[in-house]
Amino acid sequence: MKILLFVFTLISSLTFSQEQPSTLWSADVAHSNLGFKVKHKAISYTVGDFRDFELSINSATDNFENAEIKMVIKTASINTANDSRDQHLRGADFFDAEKYPEIIFKSKKVTKNKDNTYAVLGDLDLHGVTKEITLSMTHNGTSKTRKGNELVGLYFSTTFKRSDFLIGKDMPVTVVADEIDLNAEIEIVK
Repeated sequence: MKILLFVFTLISSLTFSQEQPSTLWSADVAHSNLGFKVKHKAISYTVGDFRDFELSINSATDNFENAEIKMVIKTASINTANDSRDQHLRGADFFDAEKYPEIIFKSKKVTKNKDNTYAVLGDLDLHGVTKEITLSMTHNGTSKTRKGNELVGLYFSTTFKRSDFLIGKDMPVTVVADEIDLNAEIEIVK
């Protein structure tokens, strides 16, 4: 019995010692933008962003493969540079920010492509509905902050359907398109 306990302890210590420590990155929101655009009346785009969000990345490697990515967006922070439209979007006809105050994305798998791009598969929880989506993530480069901390630029993009999340379900697609384009320029700090 003592030999089995010794072997188990040895194997456990070898397994844990081989695990790489993970690094936590967080968004520098002052130097980031979480934007979107949607076609209006099939002739032009309405653009906007969310002003209040957090993004964290927990990665065991510097190349972000298999990292854990989480983004939390405050729904009421939607901004399209038009107060009347923003109030309408925050209301029950669209995001219903009072009932659904947060939009949450959690990655399930991050796969590195041949170049500096990644496919980020995860769950998007929006308006009480959770659906699996894939984000495209581009690693734009690495730099240092004034304090010497490592800084990385990332670009995220995807297209999803608002109807999948019951957003604006009574709004005809001839007025507001079903497809929403997400585009986010994010700086993360180690």
